[in-house]
Amino acid sequence: MKKIIPFLVFFLFFIIRPAVYASDFTADYDLDYSISPTGSTVVTQKVSLTNNKTNLYPKQYAITIDTTNIKNVIAYDNKGMITPSISQKDGKTEISLKFNDQVVGVGKILPFELRYEQGDIAEKHGSIWEVNISGIENDPTIGTYTVNLRTPPGFGPNAYTKPTPESGRKWVKRQMIQGGISAAYGEKQEFTADLSYDLENTKLTNALYEIALPPDTSFQQIQILSIDPKPKDTKLDPDGNWMATFELEGSQKLRVSAKLAIATFIKPREDFKAKDIILTEYLKSQPFWDTENPIIKKIADTFTTPKEIFDFVTLTLFYNYDRTKEPFKRYGAVDSLKNPKDALCSEFTDLFVTLARAAGIPAREAVGYAYTTNTKLRPITNYGDILHSWPEYYDSQMKLWIPVDPTWEKTTKGIDYFDILDFNHIAFVLHGVASDYPYPAGSFKQGSIPRKNVNIIFAEKAMKEEKTSLKTTIVIPSQVALGTTLNGLVTIQNTSGSSINDVQISIYSEPFNFTSTKKEPYIPPYGTITIPLSIQTAGLIPKEKGKILVTTNGDITTEYYSLTPRYALLIPMLLIILGFLLFLWTLFKKH
Repeated sequence: MKKIIPFLVFFLFFIIRPAVYASDFTADYDLDYSISPTGSTVVTQKVSLTNNKTNLYPKQYAITIDTTNIKNVIAYDNKGMITPSISQKDGKTEISLKFNDQVVGVGKILPFELRYEQGDIAEKHGSIWEVNISGIENDPTIGTYTVNLRTPPGFGPNAYTKPTPESGRKWVKRQMIQGGISAAYGEKQEFTADLSYDLENTKLTNALYEIALPPDTSFQQIQILSIDPKPKDTKLDPDGNWMATFELEGSQKLRVSAKLAIATFIKPREDFKAKDIILTEYLKSQPFWDTENPIIKKIADTFTTPKEIFDFVTLTLFYNYDRTKEPFKRYGAVDSLKNPKDALCSEFTDLFVTLARAAGIPAREAVGYAYTTNTKLRPITNYGDILHSWPEYYDSQMKLWIPVDPTWEKTTKGIDYFDILDFNHIAFVLHGVASDYPYPAGSFKQGSIPRKNVNIIFAEKAMKEEKTSLKTTIVIPSQVALGTTLNGLVTIQNTSGSSINDVQISIYSEPFNFTSTKKEPYIPPYGTITIPLSIQTAGLIPKEKGKILVTTNGDITTEYYSLTPRYALLIPMLLIILGFLLFLWTLFKKH
């Protein structure tokens, strides 16, 4: 995400009697940001300075902007052009103006205009244009303050604008004090991820180990382009994580390397089938989420909505940037209240989840990757690799997990991360049934040492829709005796790197009447479904071979078996009896 320009700082200098202050004047601002198709922005400031006292007039004006990406500065007042004085230092630009006009007297107004071109208001990241306009300080000398934004049609559809303009198409002073403007244009963001997981079997015998691959959610789509080695199986855990299983020999070390295509969305995906969950699991107390703590319960009793909890968390906790340089330590909700000025994203998340659960609102944690170009405004945490965490609450009416980010709302000084998130959050794991498992990519533990194994870049090419494939295997005996039970197993495996929704399975048997149907709402990449078979055979003499037909999403797989007549079971016994009778007859004949 682009570097948001922090608060603009204005200075006024006056020709006056010895002690004169900026409060002697009121400044009204009308700002226009006009963005070109290349992203360069022409910023026009129309300023009116009103004298509040007699025998005073403003002589000079200065603005400091937290960027050096400034050029083509011009200014003028009622008496003509003003030659600006420009200096740059420590990544900042100061523009100073000496007015031509001298306006003296109470209520007199000096209007002037400052215009410059700025290169980092709008930036394209991947397939998304992002626009960020700085907020302002709550300065009592500022009267009115309005902002207008114009973007070219080539930016694409507006994905979000936070906040929405209050006065027609313009933002007003109150909104700019609360954190400025953030907007994005485009339909989806796409990334390519290279993830590595280091596994080690410290046992002498073979053992199974599992890792969590980033899963599909309502706001992200995952496609596994390659994974080496391929997992033995992939299952959904209760939170919807993709848990891939690998078998390691005794004392074996294994690095699993996965390359993923990832798409993120602002609006929920209509094609995503969420796993059915038991909501009461997301109200329980867990390590770091002590919902039974008396302090937590007392605070939670005052809340009825997620927004109230979100606002409490952002007002209570303060981000400690120094902790990002230290080994990661997770305080949990209760200790975060004891140390409110020592918080990281984990504390913002844990406090929200705990208070929500205690208030009867299902909540969970997402841990993953968050793209940012300014870690001061949008910090990330030293969590093995540089990762980020944020909470989600469950909207029962929409039947949807809603992600929010109280950490970034706090650190950006009020940009809205409750009503809408952004394109830059990628969930690696979801913690709900358990508060600390599974481990996310980038903090996956080999022993107790987190490894740095995450590399994510914007995708050079758009994600192609993969042709998904289901492989059906029927395992049954080659011969079945009539009158016995045919036992077997049907396995359906997703052999592709994308999830498959709404898998329709139908099993039919001949000549014996057996029919079974099953609908699987969701199979993760490389995941399998197993269906046991138990078919009772009957009859004396078969008229044909038996067969099992499995139809999977319209594709038919058939397996045949031979039927052995029931009386054939007596042949060995009859042969023994006949042999014994022959022996007796031979013995009798000799005598």
